[in-house]
Amino acid sequence: MPVAIGTAIGPYQIVGWLGSGGMGDVYRARDARLARDVAIKVIPEALATDPSRVRRFEQEARAAGQLNHPNILAVYDVGVHQGTPYIVSELLDGVSLRSRLQRGALPSRKAVDYARQIAEGLAAAHDKNIVHRDVKPDNLFLTSDGRIKILDFGIAKLTRPSDEMPRLADLAAETEAGMVVGTAGYMSPEQVRGEVVDARSDIFSLGTILYEMLTGRQPFTRESKAETMTAILKEDPSPLPPDISPALARIVARCLEKTREMRFQSARDLAFGLEGVSDPGSAAARALAAGGVRPLERRRALPWIVAGALALGVAGVVGWKLGRPAPPLPVTRFALALPAGQLLNGNGGGHLLALSPDGARLAYLATRLYLRTMSEVDVKTMPGTDRYTGVREPVFSPDGASIAFYALADQTLKRATVTGDTVTTICQADSPTGISWGPGGIVFGQGRKGIMRVSADGGTPEVLVRVGDAETAQAPQILPDGQHVLFTLATGTARDRSDRSHIVVQSLKSGERKTLIEGGSDARYVPTGHLVYALSGSIYAVPFNAQRLEVTGAPVPVVEGVSRDTAGVTGTGNFAFSRTGSLVYVRGPVSASALLDIGLTDRTGKVEPLRLPPERYEWPRVSADGKRLAVASDDDKEATIWIYDLSGTLAMRRLTSGGNNRFPIWTSDSTRVAFQSDRDGDLAIFWQPADGGVAERLTRPAPGESHVPESWSPKGDTFLFSITKGSDVSLWTFSLQDRKATPFGAVHSSSNPTNAAFSPDGNWVAYASTERGMTTIYVQPFPATGIKYQLFAKGSNSPHHPRWSPDGKELFYDANQTVTGFEAVSITTQPTFAFGNAVAVPKLFLMAGETLRTQYDIAPDGRIVGRITAGQTESLRSQADQIQVVLNWFEDLKARAPTR
Repeated sequence: MPVAIGTAIGPYQIVGWLGSGGMGDVYRARDARLARDVAIKVIPEALATDPSRVRRFEQEARAAGQLNHPNILAVYDVGVHQGTPYIVSELLDGVSLRSRLQRGALPSRKAVDYARQIAEGLAAAHDKNIVHRDVKPDNLFLTSDGRIKILDFGIAKLTRPSDEMPRLADLAAETEAGMVVGTAGYMSPEQVRGEVVDARSDIFSLGTILYEMLTGRQPFTRESKAETMTAILKEDPSPLPPDISPALARIVARCLEKTREMRFQSARDLAFGLEGVSDPGSAAARALAAGGVRPLERRRALPWIVAGALALGVAGVVGWKLGRPAPPLPVTRFALALPAGQLLNGNGGGHLLALSPDGARLAYLATRLYLRTMSEVDVKTMPGTDRYTGVREPVFSPDGASIAFYALADQTLKRATVTGDTVTTICQADSPTGISWGPGGIVFGQGRKGIMRVSADGGTPEVLVRVGDAETAQAPQILPDGQHVLFTLATGTARDRSDRSHIVVQSLKSGERKTLIEGGSDARYVPTGHLVYALSGSIYAVPFNAQRLEVTGAPVPVVEGVSRDTAGVTGTGNFAFSRTGSLVYVRGPVSASALLDIGLTDRTGKVEPLRLPPERYEWPRVSADGKRLAVASDDDKEATIWIYDLSGTLAMRRLTSGGNNRFPIWTSDSTRVAFQSDRDGDLAIFWQPADGGVAERLTRPAPGESHVPESWSPKGDTFLFSITKGSDVSLWTFSLQDRKATPFGAVHSSSNPTNAAFSPDGNWVAYASTERGMTTIYVQPFPATGIKYQLFAKGSNSPHHPRWSPDGKELFYDANQTVTGFEAVSITTQPTFAFGNAVAVPKLFLMAGETLRTQYDIAPDGRIVGRITAGQTESLRSQADQIQVVLNWFEDLKARAPTR
């Protein structure tokens, strides 16, 4: 049985489940004595009675506990809880190297850096006479600050007796000569042969990992374990790519020598060799050499850092004017913490950050628009804009004296001076998909309407670019010649369309359009001669000739782990840079979406994680009988709906196949699941028996329409669904008796989905609607009578995502877009319908997703079923309270993506 949330294990209180390690289940816990969160690994109940497993678990604790190195997971404590041993270690923030490698090869500079760190960590273990014996990407953790941590010493071996670990020698005897220990694909030849191993075995394993980091593939893995082992013993790996330096190729080859005497004889020698092949003259190396600000000093030291950087910049200019070449400035990185209580929030879409051209001011969105002068500590609401909610897409004027933004409340572009003297309306607009401000005015994307331009002084926007019926235009920028516009051209409505979009340039005179990059979004021209753009969870750069309008090199990732705006499927990258070379960005998952768990949360905040493998889950829905869960996942190839038995006795089963299948809802008798699918080329609604069988089409969308099922009537003969066409979202009913669709209640929402839900008795429908720029919740009788009741939630910012309690006496909703903003309002229906008082409900699940569709459900027992954080996702959530800053980033960009 899993350890329940709230359980005390010694002085540690369990607060969440993180995942399963090689030898046990891992939980997040709170150490109240030191006011810190830790990770606790507990041996599973099924293994606790196996003496050999318990000994291996204890061996891991003793081995790791003897090691103190920044590249090895730190063990704080060990103990026994109710007869079961546990290990307490530091809580890591990041992803496994395996997760990163699923995206393909790493840049060689980064691969060398990671390999060097691994070698240094292994050298520390080898100094204690400990051989890891299972070095593989799954046991290597990449922290958010770029540090490698070696995990899982569960099958570590003591090579020589040591006074420090007298019992480890006895444990090691269980896996001596004749036993094959390790993971196929990363074993050394001596491991495959079952021979006694030493430190050089770990060096071979590290060589396989370095090869994989450089190529994106494992050197020896074949179709079967036996073939893999044969390849390790007898075959050479395929040659490395030709762009790998000969010196680095020689290091890889030496690590992978079949005979251990031919390899590096120590991990320390290997680390030294890797350090030698790195470029000591690069901007990144200089930044590392210069060091950084310690975490506890960052907030206090920030103004002096920035002021110093600005002073260095002035000194550089003076030196140039005097004829002396100014040396490149060091690259400096630090995190900028938001004031307590603030969380970054783009109000439903668009860019979160804007940096003034001179890098002196930072604007960011945390529901409202905030302004920070970088040489000062204080943050203030952008003067003159505090009365506007729903602000999106801030952008500075070319002189840095004004900020333009979109006000959702009245659907206008506005302009405010940074001093707050004036706020003026520029023009009407419909949810711009990217805004830029250049010498020729303000340009902004309007989705299917193309690209518009308007004078910064106000007026009627002119159409610059028109797009086809199935295309949308996003993130426009006028290039320096003033005659061409750079923008993202997207097609379709799939959640991954941003990574499949084309980055194009179009002549404003002739209308001629040219594709520059296939795959990516939110491109921006950099004065260093580059285009940078967002792809998956990274910023990529490619050399670009602005005169010939040509890409002149290959794209390379320059910043990894950058958040994207996925709510509107625009793929906006949450980063900004100044003309002076400063970069700001919001940290996010390295891949486009992070892994999640599903959990059940009660009204007290107690969370019970379901025993599901972490995945990119969305839209969990519980059957009416409370026995099963339907949930969607997406692996970037196809979206799939799964069925899970909530008893936990059966494995999760795949329901759908073919195409992208999303937005599941259950029928009232709990036998079928309805969902949206694009399997036939349109976005229609199908249904399918939950136990398997053939999916049947229910609706046929007109061209340009998207149909999404929303709620099934408890009476069984009708379901609600929405039709999205352009920016209009309407609500409809579908009758199973005559297979006809009928509009419901004259509901039309602007851009945002309705997320409708039948009440448990089927007599009422709750839904969200955006009307005249404001989103709120309404309830109508069913069938509709023309009467609707509006929820006026005190202190709420655009309540949405309604869900009924099982008894129909409460309506849950997301009160605002902060982490804690979740409420339940009481409902009475007799003698008339009325909303009562609202109470706060713990919001321990994640609402954000690829669309604004509801990401939680209410189970028949009253618990909330939602996505909860898994492993690195929880740490990414915490990044919403800080902004990453890189000073003199252009130096790093030029080093990573040379233009010559």
